[in-house]
Amino acid sequence: MSDTESNTEFHGHGRSELDEFRDSWQRELQAQATSANASEADHLQAKAEILYRTAVKLEQMGKVYDALPFYRKATQIVPDIEFKFYEQQKLTNNDATKKFQNLANDFAKQLDLGTSDFEQRDDAIIIDLYEKFQRDLSQDEAYAGKLVMSSRDSNVLTTGLHISNLPPEIIIRIFRWVVSAQLDMRSLEQCAAVSKGFYVYARSEELWRLACVKVWGQNVGTLEAQDIQSSSVYSSWRDMFIRRERVHFSGCYISKTTYLRMGENSFQDQFYRPVQLVEYYRYIRFMPDGKVLMMTSADEPAQGVNKLKQPHNTRPDVLHGRYRLFGNTVTLVLQKNQARQQTQGYMRQRRGSIMPVDEDANNATHFLIELRITNTPKRPCAQLVWSHYTLVQKRNKVDINSDFDLTDAKYPPLWFSPVRSYHLDADAPLA
Repeated sequence: MSDTESNTEFHGHGRSELDEFRDSWQRELQAQATSANASEADHLQAKAEILYRTAVKLEQMGKVYDALPFYRKATQIVPDIEFKFYEQQKLTNNDATKKFQNLANDFAKQLDLGTSDFEQRDDAIIIDLYEKFQRDLSQDEAYAGKLVMSSRDSNVLTTGLHISNLPPEIIIRIFRWVVSAQLDMRSLEQCAAVSKGFYVYARSEELWRLACVKVWGQNVGTLEAQDIQSSSVYSSWRDMFIRRERVHFSGCYISKTTYLRMGENSFQDQFYRPVQLVEYYRYIRFMPDGKVLMMTSADEPAQGVNKLKQPHNTRPDVLHGRYRLFGNTVTLVLQKNQARQQTQGYMRQRRGSIMPVDEDANNATHFLIELRITNTPKRPCAQLVWSHYTLVQKRNKVDINSDFDLTDAKYPPLWFSPVRSYHLDADAPLA
């Protein structure tokens, strides 16, 4: 063998070993990269899993608002974490699942969010949404001290003014129009669901204090003790408005009375005597300004409530009056429509001329009613029970009192029924 052939064989053999070394080195690098990627993916999935698990526990405890940030972070890390978490729950005995659980526990210890640690840190979570939203708005730099943040692009020039640029006094004034003089608190609660800032504005103590004064007037008292009959202590004016006995303004109190009435004998058949079933409804509507309307009619509630829609009702079958709240008792003083009584004044001859005479000068009829406010398991202050009913007739400056026998058959309790059409327009702000 010549030297040239030997060198060629050596170099050829050397290139083969070098190629094998390079291939082996590349395989090792790929294996390490794959292992690193798998380790990172496992770590991210474990992180997303513990965040998702924490959110599930918070939601099971009823703290939905606290669970939302954990759900959001978990889906940002692993978009399909919900499905992977569900699959892992079915494979609890799998080795891979145990591996992920161990990684999740290690990650939980690093974040101080483990199961035992989470239970110990449960007191740090604020249950009151009002305090939570105040804290969130004060810590978020995007709001810059405001309760409402604008979604407009600051680089775009606009001529309109966003509500976030209004001072708090103006926004509270707008909310007073939302409540209105009709005390439409349902609309206020709907505004509170718009954003965190609107929620804080809707919990303003000034709004709820004005609402309490509107309902109880001089007997509103203080948060510590309202009057002699009530010694309850309330945490806020809103708490007083919700818990204290009162009447509702967003609908009618309705009762249905049914009885049998015997008819007259027939002329041809003396042994047959008809029996008539009589049904009628009694409607009572309260208004925040102290006025009350009462009507007895055979109309069904769908038609009867519409007759009390206008506060200044001139219907002859509607009684007008005023009411006062005394603890859990509401007292009503009613009389017939004054305009109708004046037009029904009789005409008499006086010195050769016919002149109208007002019957109310010497004769008047008033209805004095006392109702007791009771609660139901589903809704507070939803029932009115009859306590006293007196008819006062004034004849020639002499009062004649007649008390009614308040049996359950003739005077059943009145149940509250909401009527949405009563609060369609706001005539004046809450004052």
